Amino acid sequence: MTSPGPTATEPTDRGAGPADAAPGIPADATRSVRGLSTATAVSLGLRLLGMVVGMATTSVLARYLNPSGYGVFALALTLGTAAAQVADMGTTITVSSRIARERVAAGRILTTGLLIRTSVALLATVGLLLAASGGLFGDSSAVVSVVAIATPLSAASILTAGATARFRPEVSAVLALVQGVLWLVAVVFIARTGGDVVLLAWFFVAVVAVQTCIGVAINRRLVPLGRPSWAEAGRIFALSWPLAISSLAVMAYYRLGSVILFHLQGAAELGYYSAAYKFLDVAQLGPAMLVAPLLPIVATSLTMNAHRRNLIFSLATRTGTVIGVGTAVLLIALAPALVAYLYGDDFGPAVTPLLLLAVAFVGVTLGYVGTTICSALGLVRPIAVLTVSVAVVNLGAQFWACARWGATGAAGVAAATELVIGAATCLLAARAMTSRLPVREMASVLAVGAVAILALWLVRLPWQVEGALAAGLFGVAVLATRAITVADLRRVLSRKAL
Repeated sequence: MTSPGPTATEPTDRGAGPADAAPGIPADATRSVRGLSTATAVSLGLRLLGMVVGMATTSVLARYLNPSGYGVFALALTLGTAAAQVADMGTTITVSSRIARERVAAGRILTTGLLIRTSVALLATVGLLLAASGGLFGDSSAVVSVVAIATPLSAASILTAGATARFRPEVSAVLALVQGVLWLVAVVFIARTGGDVVLLAWFFVAVVAVQTCIGVAINRRLVPLGRPSWAEAGRIFALSWPLAISSLAVMAYYRLGSVILFHLQGAAELGYYSAAYKFLDVAQLGPAMLVAPLLPIVATSLTMNAHRRNLIFSLATRTGTVIGVGTAVLLIALAPALVAYLYGDDFGPAVTPLLLLAVAFVGVTLGYVGTTICSALGLVRPIAVLTVSVAVVNLGAQFWACARWGATGAAGVAAATELVIGAATCLLAARAMTSRLPVREMASVLAVGAVAILALWLVRLPWQVEGALAAGLFGVAVLATRAITVADLRRVLSRKAL
């Protein structure tokens, strides 16, 4: 229940070294592009390991609970995650951006943000407990009551905002990996001892508690907590309230679809949808790695010249498109094999939703990039208007699609929603950065992806061959169309300070 999220010190445009850091700022606050690239690579490795652990956990869990039981537990986790997202209210990204700009006051900013999020998380927990006690979630109510207890604990994930603003993306990756390993151990134990879903939920709460303690210990070395401030709380609220509205809207179209599907079609259908969506949750490590260093760089980009801003924006959007489309191609090519191997034959109906959700991932990745840039630069009101508008349409469409097509309908609505959000947020980000959206390069990547999917659809091959062929052809085509160039790689490996 901790996040992507959705780095380090304040970037500069002049190549300052550690000795040039501001007074009172640790010398490691300034990092070269190569140093950041190395940290991001380490973080990616840890995330990939976490991805393997997470999929192993899901496989054990789904096979043990079967579609109906998995749907019941998935609904509880979905509601707990939604409560945590609502409790954040845009606080994490606001705190991270402020620490990147005002490093001397980092401890005060971080502590104030932690208290805000914890207070709201407690309120969200009370709301979930009241709803569950009233039986609002049917068979999942008892599990929801337990999982809700983890919501205030997850508020400590805001501490990763300090690591983000210090260009330390590996910190959140370590925490995620620790949580993943502990959760795998808990799930295997429950499966072997025959424990019920409620006991599984208590193990989940214990894992979140351990992860929180480790996060607090790590944070003390990066951004020691200071004294909270009412004035700082006012600044955070002033910046984050549009993000809070946006978070509510995102929660509505991103999480409530599962609740609608559960009430209209039952736990088994939700089990299929949740099994398919798990692949998207895991795949989000790609865009999460991209935006981790992007946020603090963009937060100080207004001090850069126009050419440098345009380079940053162009590279971010092109890379986001490559990650999104490349992942979609692989998921579509491997969907039947992935579902059968990880979940078993009982989850066969999850294949079609996974195909549609793979398309949605293109929008998810672009949404990460666009929303991060807009939030870092304070262009949050248009994001709020956009997400609220989309949420209203999405919820109406979910009722109609879920009633007619179940999990497949929910996935189709999700795909359309994410594509709209991704495209719109990137356009808003271009305006915020006063840069040009690299439409030609992005369109070429989309075209290459479509051709690769069509070719794999027409020529049926063993899934191992299809996966390798899809990855190879797509990679070669991206380089051939110059969506990513050698010059881009040189910039990433540069020794120049941020």
